[in-house]
Amino acid sequence: MIIMGIDTSSADLGVSVAAYGSPLSSVCRYVANSHAEHITQAVKTTLDLAGVNISQINRIAVSAGPGSFTGLRIGLSFVKGLSLNSDVKVLPLSSLMVLAHAVNCHTQRRVFTALDARQGRIHWSSFICSKGIISRLTEDRLSAPEELINELKGDDLLVTDTMGYTRSTVFGRFDGKTEIIDVSKNSLQRAVSCAVLGFYRLDEKSLWKRGSEVVPNYLQMSAAQEKLCV
Repeated sequence: MIIMGIDTSSADLGVSVAAYGSPLSSVCRYVANSHAEHITQAVKTTLDLAGVNISQINRIAVSAGPGSFTGLRIGLSFVKGLSLNSDVKVLPLSSLMVLAHAVNCHTQRRVFTALDARQGRIHWSSFICSKGIISRLTEDRLSAPEELINELKGDDLLVTDTMGYTRSTVFGRFDGKTEIIDVSKNSLQRAVSCAVLGFYRLDEKSLWKRGSEVVPNYLQMSAAQEKLCV
């Protein structure tokens, strides 16, 4: 069983190939808003490094959101193309869960993951992490930062992603609240986590879909859509 993991939910583009739960290869690039220009080459490079042909891919696990509107759209469209006219099933994953898994914590503790959703809001969720196994504690949410601040305790781990926004200040108010891992300062292999999480869920057949059935989970309207609603 060979699973390809793809993550385009943030400023990084990640592609990984894993066999029977163990990563064979991974490519991670900071591409900001140019996922479309790099994803084909990243997939080819990852396959070449693994010594695997695209026809040998049995399943695809992909981050489906929340996250970058453009990145998610490009990643999921690419996955739909890969699985078109084939029996390859696709597992859509929460990008917040993928981020929690990518931290790879091995001592039991609560892990909170948060993305800058702009306009003073964040996407966030919480998980319990033990020996590499991730279990969800809360559903993915869109809220003001204060909602998450009220949930945090001193022994929690908070993983933050400014989504490539260099002027992001939304996470400044979390300083001193708990241990924080800033994605912009730490390289995390999210595509590897996609593939590994796929192996965890192989027996959950209802979660695996045809590529044409997978849709992004933005958790919010785009800025243009919000302006139309005003």
